Amino acid sequence: MAAQHPGPGHDPALPGAREGSRPEDEQRLSAVPAPGAPAERAAAEVADLTVPSEHLQGLAQVGEQFKAAFAHHPAGVAIITARGPEGPVGLTASSVSSVSVDPPILGFSLQARRGSAAIVAEADSFLVHLLDVRNLDLAQAFAVSGAPRFGEDMPWEYLETGEPRLLGVGRVLRAVPLARIKAGPALVFNAAVVDVLGAEGDGSPLVYHQRRFHGLSERSALDYEI
Repeated sequence: MAAQHPGPGHDPALPGAREGSRPEDEQRLSAVPAPGAPAERAAAEVADLTVPSEHLQGLAQVGEQFKAAFAHHPAGVAIITARGPEGPVGLTASSVSSVSVDPPILGFSLQARRGSAAIVAEADSFLVHLLDVRNLDLAQAFAVSGAPRFGEDMPWEYLETGEPRLLGVGRVLRAVPLARIKAGPALVFNAAVVDVLGAEGDGSPLVYHQRRFHGLSERSALDYEI
């Protein structure tokens, strides 16, 4: 694996560097917190803003209808990776979206109750791997809690800037956090894309719909182009 060096991800002059960010001597997470309440507490400590709980009360009756509506809304699939105190961490996300092109900003959300989410939130930089159909095995491995990751049978390397990159993924974005908002059981991120390590897919994007992974192809395209 590539040598590990502090690099652009630690440069305060980079786009997206946060004013008033945590002091360098502030205690950082020493391990991946256990899932559940410990992870949610750690995520709250890392977040830049926590939405008051009273803002989210009285919405339970909307939850099931909200869930049903989004079950019919296909979403792209990504894996987000970061370097933690015990090694690389990563998780599958279907919430990654483009926020802005100029400047390049993306957004996504993670479940704060998953331990790796707090590590991603604390990271100075992370990688967003946008998956194609050929990456289905990776999507499944990073979606299932306890599944083996970053082993010898999963090609990956540390970049010189410190992030773990999954090899074999054609579209990879390196990003630095702009804002992390704790909202209920979720962490909502805005992040500036500071490097594009690959922008070419294999033509068959992987999407998530109705609790299953699907592949898009030319056969699924409608006779209309925007």
